[in-house]
Amino acid sequence: MKYTQETAASGEILRLLLQKIVLHPAAFTPANYAVWYEHLAGINPALSAAMNPLLESRAALDNEIIERLYSQYVSECSSDMQQKLRGGIRQLLGKLAECTSDASREARRFGSSLLSHGKALQGNLDSDELLALINNLAGDTGKMHGSMRTLESQLEASKLEVEKLNKEIESARVEAVTDPLTGVLNRRGFELKAQPLFSDPEPAQKGFCLLMLDIDHFKKVNDAYGHLFGDKVICAVANTLKSKMKGQDAIARIGGEEFAVLLPETKLEGAFVVAEHIRQAVENGKIRHQNSNDPIGGISVSIGIAPYTPGGNLPELMDRADKALFISKHNGRNKTSIFGSR
Repeated sequence: MKYTQETAASGEILRLLLQKIVLHPAAFTPANYAVWYEHLAGINPALSAAMNPLLESRAALDNEIIERLYSQYVSECSSDMQQKLRGGIRQLLGKLAECTSDASREARRFGSSLLSHGKALQGNLDSDELLALINNLAGDTGKMHGSMRTLESQLEASKLEVEKLNKEIESARVEAVTDPLTGVLNRRGFELKAQPLFSDPEPAQKGFCLLMLDIDHFKKVNDAYGHLFGDKVICAVANTLKSKMKGQDAIARIGGEEFAVLLPETKLEGAFVVAEHIRQAVENGKIRHQNSNDPIGGISVSIGIAPYTPGGNLPELMDRADKALFISKHNGRNKTSIFGSR
């Protein structure tokens, strides 16, 4: 749950939102409201990073820009997937409505037929007339049964279609928060994963730490061996991170060669041990060149660690871990540093 502001705080955000939103031409849609709310509440750093340059350049946020910001940074599904899902649901409802309407007409016709046959039975019928009535009743009953079978079949097909749509929605959600190259979380997925730690008092009391990692001299690797090998290095580092994680730990690729690791219920000493295991595993790992298959050494990572401080938020924690990462780079790289150290 990312909207955790209390009534007073959300009211203040609303007041600021109304002041800002009227200055731009975009319609007052729920998407527009959500974009401004998350930006002003400071709960979506990626969105704010995209909006700030636009606002500083005094760009007019029209419907197209807002829709792009909403789809990319707020919605959990891409706009193409949303359109596809809406289309699928409309088609499904149309089929159900048509089939239900046919069954309803058949039920009304069958009801009228039963009334007619009932009235006929009140008269004096000879054996031939009674046989004809029974045959007509059997035929009408068969038609009604067929109509119900068709409706039942359509309902079963609709159930399967709903299950398929549910799977597509879940798949879209996973894709929206996953880095396609490495399979770890992307920045948005990381923010969604981390947010409950700041809003729930229990994990905050237990403490947690954040690691920020950067592949050392990655540009030189790309320049020397090419981007395909660079991607291989990124995937190798991601796999190393996965092998060192457990339980509720979360890994994300938040930049080209930069990763974040969230360690719930982990004190600073434990986080340092984890970081050193990661650093040493990357340093000792061997990645082979795709052409010659020769092992290439010299791949390492620099790591910065920051512990959670009560009352803090994710952007602040990431900033502190980034500063610790800078210390590792400044001191020669392939090192682990803790925020506040030298």
